[in-house]
Amino acid sequence: MDVLHRFSFIDLPIRGQWVRLEKSLANATAFRVYPKPIHEMLGQMLAAVAMVADNIKFSGAVTLQSRGDGDLLRSLAECQSQSFLRGIMHLQDPDNEAIDEQPLAQWLGNGQLALSLIPDKASGMQPYQGFVSLEYDTLAQCLEHYFVTSEQLETCLHFASSASTSSPSVTGLLLQRLPNSPQATEIEIDAATQAWHTLTTLAATATDEELSLLDPQTLLYRLFNEHPCRLHEPRDLSYRCSCSREKTDTTLMMLGGDDLAALIAEQSEITVDCEFCGNRYSYDKTGVSKVLADLAEQTAAAASEATDTPDQPKTLH
Repeated sequence: MDVLHRFSFIDLPIRGQWVRLEKSLANATAFRVYPKPIHEMLGQMLAAVAMVADNIKFSGAVTLQSRGDGDLLRSLAECQSQSFLRGIMHLQDPDNEAIDEQPLAQWLGNGQLALSLIPDKASGMQPYQGFVSLEYDTLAQCLEHYFVTSEQLETCLHFASSASTSSPSVTGLLLQRLPNSPQATEIEIDAATQAWHTLTTLAATATDEELSLLDPQTLLYRLFNEHPCRLHEPRDLSYRCSCSREKTDTTLMMLGGDDLAALIAEQSEITVDCEFCGNRYSYDKTGVSKVLADLAEQTAAAASEATDTPDQPKTLH
């Protein structure tokens, strides 16, 4: 099971997270073969949204998505309900296996990267989207800058991908400097500032091999053994796609009644494949007839609602 651990430093306004994804990353890439750098980038994006979602008290989805005109046309990593991950990468040339590691902005070309919070209907919250600057080379550096400028949280973030070809994984290590307590003295503030510089310097000494292979207890002790640290209970993470037949019905309805009827008349069966998980939804004539009936019912209900709007009172002159 993939897991995420929070950790905190005793008597210091500094928190951290450690996450490792293996099975989720394998499931996210089961139906598409990506060049190694793109595969690793998807893993980093999934680890990032898992950590962001874990720090937010709301029900819904956290997404990190990009679009551009470079080698990487579009990407999406999503964490739903703080536990369920899915993601996808769309390449300019899916058959190009020679994509090298390069700055994120160069992969996207004329593009942008956005971090979004998409609350579910029950939360009553409004969606939020913030754009991540691409002025730095790596995803970790871009996100560090985003948290400093948008959330006013100094952040230190490291990713490492395993070299294993049989079961590749990604590990993320994050430190964040929290605001000082309103009651903090000058001595305590200075001590916290010094501790932040020390801890981030120590975190930067971890090698990719150490990040990829060590368990969180061993890694944190090796890095921060002189700074008391509490490792909290883990949060289990797993891959789960949010596709459903209901959503596929809605997609077919967008074709319109006439085009959908013409399509099923031409073909004996319509199939819709989920680009995330590869799940296939099949519709025979009976299934399409039900979709057409539902579409007609929705259209009639919308027309009835429009005609039921009461007339505005006339103004007498």
